[in-house]
Amino acid sequence: MPDPAEITAPRRGPETREAIDRAAVDLFAELGYHATSMRALAAAAEVQPAAIYHWYQSKEAILVHLQDDFMEQLTARVVAAMEEHDRAAFKLAAAVREHVVYHGLHTSEAFVTDSEIRALTPAPRRALIAQRDAYQAMFGGLIGDGIREGSLRASDVRVATYAILLQCTGVALWFDPAGPLTLDEVAARHVELVLGSLGAEQELIDAANEAVGRRPVGAGA
Repeated sequence: MPDPAEITAPRRGPETREAIDRAAVDLFAELGYHATSMRALAAAAEVQPAAIYHWYQSKEAILVHLQDDFMEQLTARVVAAMEEHDRAAFKLAAAVREHVVYHGLHTSEAFVTDSEIRALTPAPRRALIAQRDAYQAMFGGLIGDGIREGSLRASDVRVATYAILLQCTGVALWFDPAGPLTLDEVAARHVELVLGSLGAEQELIDAANEAVGRRPVGAGA
């Protein structure tokens, strides 16, 4: 890691912000938000500390940007995947698959978004919680639609939503690209588990997995 004193020319183009963001994700995931200093962040990004303040007013502003970007990108990809289907069960399958895939491709970003919510001051924390609540409500709506459609069953939609999202988000903690299953296979297993837990018939599960599996892994990521 270079000494910031050795970095003589400030870099302030878009690539500099990308370098800062990448360094922040890595350090926040490895060391934690509070243990990461701005000096360490500048060194990891290979920029002068002043270059960071060109883009961000504070270390918290970096964290907020990373968390907002993660939620916005995740939501956009899940919505895009859902819109490719008409049936509620297929929409839910598409949402589950995209959620799993995105978390499997962005494990550090997912960890920072989830674990470092505790580091936020009250106003940014409320804003992030509101984003998460809206995302959660989208899944709950899909489950409710499936129940009304007659293809899914659940005695408590809210509890089912909590359980499904916790299960799918957990992929970011354990998925290993070098492991025995590809990310596509892991996503397909989760579609089967989620729809099966909601009482879907095996024929519907197989059809849903086939339909949503046509979307390339990481499309638009």
